[in-house]
Amino acid sequence: MKNTIIIIAVFALQIPCTGQDLPDYSLNRNELNLGYFNAFELNGLGDLGIGYKRLSDKGAFRTGIGMNFSKSAWDYQSYEDIDKGYELSPRVGYEFHQWYKRIRVHYGVDAVTSFSRYSSEYIYEDPANSRFNEYKSFAGGIRPLLGITVYLSPSISIATETYMNIGFSKSTDERTYNGETEIYERQGMNVGLGPLGIVSVNFHF
Repeated sequence: MKNTIIIIAVFALQIPCTGQDLPDYSLNRNELNLGYFNAFELNGLGDLGIGYKRLSDKGAFRTGIGMNFSKSAWDYQSYEDIDKGYELSPRVGYEFHQWYKRIRVHYGVDAVTSFSRYSSEYIYEDPANSRFNEYKSFAGGIRPLLGITVYLSPSISIATETYMNIGFSKSTDERTYNGETEIYERQGMNVGLGPLGIVSVNFHF
């Protein structure tokens, strides 16, 4: 997959910009992006995402945020399990454009951050057996990206995008049991490819 992304990016860069007539689809300068789900993981909805792009003749300033919220409760015979958490992933960046009639190829980079907190509480009839686990993390870095937008009309389009993550992360895992708390901390750098097939529905105005 990595080689495919590189080939597409090189091909897009080789297309001459001189004499390129921008189509009517580029006249709307504002773009609202909704969705973000992985088309190749149909068993899950993925993160909810919302983004905005301000288009120019050669590209677009882009910003957005991904969101994930969860909460569940399970009542067993001897204890109750309560799980809840959230993750927020704001981003800002810039992308360049190449046009092929109603198809737009974009490539660029985002600066990204991510904040998350998840907790699990196990409540027993005997309080001495109760447990509480909390996980918190922070990540930041840059994200080179490559994507394609297909215009269904001048005001509606569908886009797919993939990216590479380059950044650092720090996490804290806190576990409380029988009145005692243990804390585990981790931090480090990471580089990896994002999922292929992140899809959004876009509105142009």
